[in-house]
Amino acid sequence: MAQLIYDFLEALTQNNSKAWMDANRNWYHEARDAVVELMDPVLLEIKSIDPRVVQDSVRQSLNRINNNLMFHPDRPTYKDHFGIGMGYGKGLPDFYIELGVRQNMVAGGLWHPSSAEIKKVRSEIHFEGDRLQQLIHSKAFTDRFELYRDDALKTTPKGYEKDHPYIELLRLKSVAAFEYLPKESAMQDDFRARVVSGYKVLAPMLDFLVTAIKE
Repeated sequence: MAQLIYDFLEALTQNNSKAWMDANRNWYHEARDAVVELMDPVLLEIKSIDPRVVQDSVRQSLNRINNNLMFHPDRPTYKDHFGIGMGYGKGLPDFYIELGVRQNMVAGGLWHPSSAEIKKVRSEIHFEGDRLQQLIHSKAFTDRFELYRDDALKTTPKGYEKDHPYIELLRLKSVAAFEYLPKESAMQDDFRARVVSGYKVLAPMLDFLVTAIKE
């Protein structure tokens, strides 16, 4: 099952064009179905831990394999991975799994939230930042995950002082963490357990973000 997924993605990466995809559409559907078959038990286990996750099947969670060429015309026509997002609903945090040729990933948080959403998160950090600091500096978190900081502000967010005790967290534009998994990790026996345990580690941070947006 997992081998089919990686074989397809490897071939797609080497032949990244609409003409190739059209000629291999059945193979694509087989690979997509294999992702659903592989990941549905993971989703069900996560839902048993946290019923707030809204997706009933990974088929509802699969991201489009097409790249958005309107805003990024320099990108290949198709992605080199399958992305699966499991979350609490629109505007709320997601848990994300990526199976790809170049990398495999477990991640979670708020990715490129709206200005209204990040404003709420910064307000929560302002008042409850010590709680978030404790979460992201816990051994369980740091042993596996890293905060995404690539798009963080270089300056101070409006309304906050540059010497704010949580200024580094306030500068984040995406409040998300990620862990890279070994190549072809979905073929390993511990894959399901590793993904689920990753969710358990990230869940407190996701809870913090849900509280920030909803309250």
